[in-house]
Amino acid sequence: MIRLGGWPRSTLGRTLLLLTALLLVSQGTVYVLYHRYVLDPAADRFAQLLWRMTTTLENKAFTQARITGFDYLPPNDKPGLPPNDYFLRRTANSYRRISPGASFRATNDKGHRVWIWIRPNRKDQWIGFPMGAMDFVTQGFLFAKLGLLMLFTLVGAWLIVRQINRPLSLLSRQAVRIGKGEVPAATELNHAPVEVQALGAAIQRMAEDIHRLHEDRSLLLTGISHELRTPLSRLLLTLHLDDAELLKQKSEMQEDVAEMDEVLDKFLTLVRSGEHEQPVIAEGQAWLRRMSALAQTKYHLDVRCQRFDAASTGSPLIRVRPLSLERVFRNLFDNAKKYGSGVLDMTMETDGSEVRFLLVDRGTHLEAPIVYRMNSGESARQPGHGMGIGLMICHRIMALHKGSLHFTSEDGLAATICLPRVQDGVTSAQRQEFNARKL
Repeated sequence: MIRLGGWPRSTLGRTLLLLTALLLVSQGTVYVLYHRYVLDPAADRFAQLLWRMTTTLENKAFTQARITGFDYLPPNDKPGLPPNDYFLRRTANSYRRISPGASFRATNDKGHRVWIWIRPNRKDQWIGFPMGAMDFVTQGFLFAKLGLLMLFTLVGAWLIVRQINRPLSLLSRQAVRIGKGEVPAATELNHAPVEVQALGAAIQRMAEDIHRLHEDRSLLLTGISHELRTPLSRLLLTLHLDDAELLKQKSEMQEDVAEMDEVLDKFLTLVRSGEHEQPVIAEGQAWLRRMSALAQTKYHLDVRCQRFDAASTGSPLIRVRPLSLERVFRNLFDNAKKYGSGVLDMTMETDGSEVRFLLVDRGTHLEAPIVYRMNSGESARQPGHGMGIGLMICHRIMALHKGSLHFTSEDGLAATICLPRVQDGVTSAQRQEFNARKL
């Protein structure tokens, strides 16, 4: 438990040592202050009282002393012993400062009372003052007090350490499970110190991040091997053809290479997902116009039903990561071009808390199980045409925007993109920032 340097290694040992040191320092401080401001002034006042009484009784007769309860002894006697109690020693010193040359002794009468003997000068007789027992603090009381302090210190140290070590032991077991690849449920640390709760939350976030990275790596390796196997097999078969046949397959080979490049780009996009892109404030109508222009120019879609007013000044505001959110729209445009009718209806709706973009491609009707898997990001639009990496990317980007992507299939495929609406506190400069930025 103890190192060579004397510093304990366990939390209990260190807490106990620190508490003991603090208690000893506090007790020492109380001892000094108590003697300095309580006992010493009391002893000085008691010495002044004895001096006045001694001065008054110096000339009284022995018979009168018996009546008053005091006692007298000849000057050559030595009653009692020099005082060994702190209070009486302090009283004797104070008395000698008041009356130089005086002698001060004390006798303990079997613990019932104390006789204080004072001789003003060597030739004067001893005057005895009976007092009650003056045992302020006995030795047994001191040991009992120290014992109680040590007991309370040990109990306090154990309680403090228990408040820290119990949640730490839970976190250590949680860390072992994280090392095995598991994602344990959040540990209940409601009664733990705030710092331990913050540590637990950080460990939980770390576990989720590690699990996500592990899943991304597994998906990346599995997906690349799965998606690239078909075009690579076609290229391998084509390379075994005659030169004339090889030339005829050149365009197909180029398509295969482009397909592989697209697959790799999708997987790299999935790994990045735009976490490091800075969000900006955008006007919903401006974003809808830009995406409409993108669908028309890049994907040659016939965009219709664009419900926005170019002259309106009350356009709702949204906080977007432009490049990441554009990937979502591009994926939907690509699907509409491949599987839709070539006509795309784009609509923007808004209410008090969110802005919704509705895209309908008027393609073929999809079965409910397929739509369900698309909403969970587990399947592509056309089963057998890839693993649905594009939809996984879209759902992850929407989660990054604190929004959602939802599919329904009635008149073709309808995709609803929901984004939180930015409320008050947006300046005109922030309003114009997005419009001045080039995508």
